[in-house]
Amino acid sequence: MDDTNNVDDKKIISWIENREFSKLTFLDNCWQFHKNEWYLGFYYFIQYLKQECLDDVITEITSRHGDESSTYCYLGDTANKIYRSFNEQHIPASFYRHAIKLNPNNAHAHWGLFITNDDTNSCITSLKLNYENNEFEHLSRTIDNLSFRNNHFSDFSRQDWKFIKYLIQDNKVTCRRDMLVFVLFYLDEVEDCLSLIESMDTVSVEIIEAYFNRNLISKEFALSKLSYWQVDKFLSGDNKAIYQAYVKESEKGEANPLRQVLIQKAFQAEEYKDVITYHEEAPTDDFHYRHDINARLYYLLALSHLKQPVNKQVLEFINDKADTLRDESKVLYLAVRCKHKINELERLFLEKTHFNNTIDGWGIYQEITKAFDSPDLIKHQIYEHLSSDLKSLKTKWNNAYYDKQLAEMKIKISNGDMSSDDFLRLYNLGIKCNEFDFVIENVTKFHSSNQPTMSSYNCIGVCHEYKKELIHAYKYYKLAVQLMRSSQDYNYIIIDNYISCAKRLPDVEIAENEYNDLRHRYNADLVNQFKWHTFTAKSGRLFKYSPFNVNSIDAITNQYFYLASKNQLNDPIELPTLSKLNSNNLLDTNYRICSLSNNNNSMLMWSHYAQEHQGIMVEYWFGGEFPCGVGIEKVSYIDESKRNLEKDSYPFNQYLLTKNNDWAYEDEVRIFTNVKEKINFESFDYPNTDCSKINARICSITLGCDFPDDKRKLIANIANTINSNRESHEPKITLREAFISQDNCFALEYRNIDISKI
Repeated sequence: MDDTNNVDDKKIISWIENREFSKLTFLDNCWQFHKNEWYLGFYYFIQYLKQECLDDVITEITSRHGDESSTYCYLGDTANKIYRSFNEQHIPASFYRHAIKLNPNNAHAHWGLFITNDDTNSCITSLKLNYENNEFEHLSRTIDNLSFRNNHFSDFSRQDWKFIKYLIQDNKVTCRRDMLVFVLFYLDEVEDCLSLIESMDTVSVEIIEAYFNRNLISKEFALSKLSYWQVDKFLSGDNKAIYQAYVKESEKGEANPLRQVLIQKAFQAEEYKDVITYHEEAPTDDFHYRHDINARLYYLLALSHLKQPVNKQVLEFINDKADTLRDESKVLYLAVRCKHKINELERLFLEKTHFNNTIDGWGIYQEITKAFDSPDLIKHQIYEHLSSDLKSLKTKWNNAYYDKQLAEMKIKISNGDMSSDDFLRLYNLGIKCNEFDFVIENVTKFHSSNQPTMSSYNCIGVCHEYKKELIHAYKYYKLAVQLMRSSQDYNYIIIDNYISCAKRLPDVEIAENEYNDLRHRYNADLVNQFKWHTFTAKSGRLFKYSPFNVNSIDAITNQYFYLASKNQLNDPIELPTLSKLNSNNLLDTNYRICSLSNNNNSMLMWSHYAQEHQGIMVEYWFGGEFPCGVGIEKVSYIDESKRNLEKDSYPFNQYLLTKNNDWAYEDEVRIFTNVKEKINFESFDYPNTDCSKINARICSITLGCDFPDDKRKLIANIANTINSNRESHEPKITLREAFISQDNCFALEYRNIDISKI
């Protein structure tokens, strides 16, 4: 029986994030009446991502919530459930901001804007509205929640704190003491604040540190009011006191602090006997400690301090990671270490008791693959032999793991307790274990009581293809493609399977228009896999060095990123010609790239890309939303020898996202597409967004240290024009200039420029 109408919200959110629309089709039939309050909001964002008409959804939400402001407030709440990452909070914030425009007295929307955009004015407005509307119970909960957001308390004015105090002291408002202690602290009502602290178990380190520095409390009292993890900040440099705080916490028997953390703190406190005790009493099943290197180093150092004999086993473990030799000796020593580790994995494999994960999850395997990155080892003839050994072992190990997992799955299926996700895993395991008939039989049974999916059809197709039954394979690939089209959930793997299989059948021909459409969809979905993520850029900021000319002026004023073609790049092996990339391959070879950087102060980049310091560096903020078919990813830097060895293994990455180690200083992040040469950007203001653009804005423009004086007025006018068109909540562009540091004549520093004085 299909139970998709009761799917867990977290799973739905994951499908929305990954645009797996085929798994969300059940909402088409239940979004208007399902008892789950979030299904309606989820459906809105699904339709938004698919760029479908949203009028009916908005009408239904408004009928439930009463007015337009409440409608967009609800959508803000839904967005806050879906887009939870700190670099996605602008999405719900835009909905709350829109709700406030429609109704300035919407307390819920004001609170939402505060928690997503740190808008303290909205926080105070929300509290005032709740109080005026006699929402005392809700107000109490809100004030309690406010105490957990103390990293922005310094933004509140004294008048704000007086108002919050007034609310807390009203006997109709019942909240915890956590917020009151902050109120008293920021109003500098010291005696009352200290009296309250006396009665509390723990207090924020910010308050304790301030009062201690003013000699208002003793160190002993301060420590008694801090959580152990706050002690490091408070007692910076007092290692013995810090260590004792961690010991005290560990005696509670909780998961934290970890053993390796205790070892580190004990060593820093010169408690060497404790370091040794912690290490020698470490249980063998302590996963976190088993692979910890630093703890063993601390242990060896502690033995040395106490004049005790070295632990040869641990020393050998550490020696495996020491790299002090030079030239060929270094290479051979590295090869010997790799061989020893491969032999160790072989021994573990023969024990047949370690197949709870693939070999990739083992630290020993990761150490070997990391060592294989050594350019000197790659160039040595022994590399191919070692690589072959490891590849063979990986195949054996992972096959054993998959066999074990499949055996467990077979037990589950015999007990009749398989879920939809279990069946998907069963398909994959069956294919990996070459049990194709078993997979076909059970997927077919699954289809008798469950709606087929494009993934399940594709799985049967793969099994038939492995059995060399191409006609049957093509039949199921075609069914998968049909479902893919109907759900608009395009999948490059399914497209590849379908087209590749059709090419091998003499009596099957895909029409030219269908082939071109699928090839376009293939490239778009492949590119869509490269999304903005937490580690794409620090604080969501990227930098572009460029000359100050008509092209850069046009890009800034008209707000677009220009993507260069291969023949416009300065590296002759950029976007290389690879044997697997040709007209018969689905992957297009007309990709264009826009290069940005995480490096915001590079003398080389100022020289190479910014007209020998006469140009500019533009700082961009990114929200993370990109148009369909436009990707972004950090560039990997690899030794050219290894890159040559792997050129046929990862053609897409080698083509678009890999450069030689020589370029590593650039710390490059690339925007790429095969669709167009210019992609516009703007700061999105939900719900009114243009999905054909990138959500981004210019934060600052830095002038090179040799920027011409006669062009300063022009750049100031450009910045002023952009600033004049920005909404009040959007930060203005800052103008800066680079100059040679007075403290270091070999380095650049930046300083702000007052635009009004240019």
